[in-house]
Amino acid sequence: MEIDFTLRQDPTAAYRSLGGGSSAAVLFLHGITGSPVSWVPIARAIADEGIDVSVPLLPGHGTTWQDMIATGWADWLGEARTELGRLQADHDRVVVAGLSMGGALALALASAEGAPDEVIVVNPALYVDSPFAPLLPVLKHFVRTIPSIGGDIAHPDRDEYAYDRTPLAPMATFHRALSIVREDLWKIDCPVTAMISGEDNVVGPRTLRALRSDLQHPPRTVALRRSRHVATLDFDANTIAEAVLQAVRTEATVPFPSETGE
Repeated sequence: MEIDFTLRQDPTAAYRSLGGGSSAAVLFLHGITGSPVSWVPIARAIADEGIDVSVPLLPGHGTTWQDMIATGWADWLGEARTELGRLQADHDRVVVAGLSMGGALALALASAEGAPDEVIVVNPALYVDSPFAPLLPVLKHFVRTIPSIGGDIAHPDRDEYAYDRTPLAPMATFHRALSIVREDLWKIDCPVTAMISGEDNVVGPRTLRALRSDLQHPPRTVALRRSRHVATLDFDANTIAEAVLQAVRTEATVPFPSETGE
């Protein structure tokens, strides 16, 4: 599959390719402080295969970090749920693929009513991996932002256009919501593929441990040995694209067996 990493004129804008008569669709969800640019190259490659795709811009993202301060998990999940509903209304099969926080959103959608048919998560964030995470509800009143958590890519020529600062108020809502996402993992009945980078400076290994221990069915796990956190723009992007295409084209009746590749 050919992936074109050429940037659009507005790299952070939402991207959709719909109305091609496809019976299946893919919803792609980006990470916190990121934007659709992290998924658009893969989404375009999937669209070239005749599959409808949508990469929404989540509220507070794609502009400046100041715009993100007034948003939070409820806004991001609400946008993801609305877009999922739109795709389900017009397609027989919908797969959700999420990167980092987008992975947490995908899992939240899968644990609720109206779940997608399959979920693919790339370095999903089920914890805020910082010793200061429990203090976020208090820290947000004294510290407005911290340095960016974006840009963890091994490829030297790729950029996810993440904010240069991370606002703490939205991060506090994210941290609080993740405990609910973890508690609800047992409700997920659709197949889950977890794609995990060999080196990740944003999300730690306990997320994968949670998926393996708490999901109803063991996730299919795929090692992305050459990539860091933003693997969708990294050296293993083709592996991710092929997994998405396989999920769209597979009418799965039983969950995948685990394939650690580790």
